[in-house]
Parts: sequence; structure tokens; C-alpha cells
Amino acid sequence: MSQPKVYIYAKYLDNQQTLDLDQALSLQDFEVEFNQFDFPTTITENTILYSLLLDDAQTLIRAENTFDALGIPVVNVQGLTKGNHWYTKNSLAIFIFPKEKNAQTGVFKQDLAHTYQLEMSDGCEVKVELELKPNGKYRFIIDNPGAEIQTYLNGDWLYRQYPYLELRPENEPYSSAYFEISKVLEQDQISKIDFTQLTVIESKVVPIGCVLKHGSRY
Repeated sequence: MSQPKVYIYAKYLDNQQTLDLDQALSLQDFEVEFNQFDFPTTITENTILYSLLLDDAQTLIRAENTFDALGIPVVNVQGLTKGNHWYTKNSLAIFIFPKEKNAQTGVFKQDLAHTYQLEMSDGCEVKVELELKPNGKYRFIIDNPGAEIQTYLNGDWLYRQYPYLELRPENEPYSSAYFEISKVLEQDQISKIDFTQLTVIESKVVPIGCVLKHGSRY
């Protein structure tokens, strides 16, 4: 009988949670693999997906009991009936959300760490991108920036309260740019796209009212 494998979607976990899960599951004779992949948009609560061909029927129960003991309640358990590039016969995956989950918006700090492109419209013809890095740093990507905006191109991004994002330039005590966060679902000829939008409230780099967008396909 092969050792069962657990794939843990750890995007929202801190280092201590990752260590605790690794130790607890290893003691239960699981092989553990962590990843930082985005969650499918159809999964909104702590969920286990499992192979229908587990070697031992107790594998799923042992995994659930381990997560529960660590204060990670599993809300949904689903058998995987469609193929997946990582999924193997004797394995399961768990998607773990933060304990403080905003059910209304579903927008967490980790969800914002992407590169946003300006949506071209009247008054918003500047070619610019905004990169929000996972380490809390930001940078504007812009061709030939003028000297008057150099100070505002790099620094820290802050997400204190939905729906507002702040940018604080490097070595500056206060934020100088503010954006309103929103979610929009659109459809093209290929599939649905889940967009995160940042609408400019105040900025020295991007005109007020302009929108920067990042999209993930379903």
C-alpha cells in the first residue's frame, strides 16, 4: 500500500501554520506537499478534494481529524471526478482559507498580490502597470516617468480595510495614493474572467477615476 499524499493549498497560511500541518500530517504517515497556487473561484470555504481511488478508506477520515485537531474545520468534502495534472490515485488536496474570512467580498491581502494593467478610457491613456508584490512592496511600471513622480513609483502597499488599498512611497511616513477595490465577473469568447479592479481615488502617477485590472480565468 502506497503512502497517501496531501496537497495543501497554502496561499493563506503563515509559517507556523505550515509547520504545524507538516508535522501533524507526517505523524499520520502522509506525504505532504505545499503550494501557493490560486484557489479555484468555485471554492469559497475550507474544502477537501480527494481521489475516488484511495488505497485506504480511513485515509480521508484521518486527514479530516488531523485538520480538525489543528483548528481547521473542513466545510466541504468532494470526490474528484475530473482529471487534474497533479492528482494521483492515492491523494487528496485541501484548500484552507483564513479564519477571519470576509464572506461578503472574499478579498484577502494575498489575493491582491498581482500586476494590474490600466484600462484604457478617456483621460486614462497613460501606459502604466502597478505591481503589488507578496512581500508588501509595490512598484509602478511606466515608460519614461517624469522627475515629478519618481518619488511615488516604489514603496509599500497597505490593505487595512476593505475596500481600500493604500500606497506609501519608500521612506515616506504617510500614504500618498488610495484605490477602491472591487470585483467584476466578465465573459469573453473563451471563458469567464474574475477581475479585481483598483479604481484611483488619489494618486500622483495615475489620473483619478482610472481603473487598473487583474483577471483570473475560471
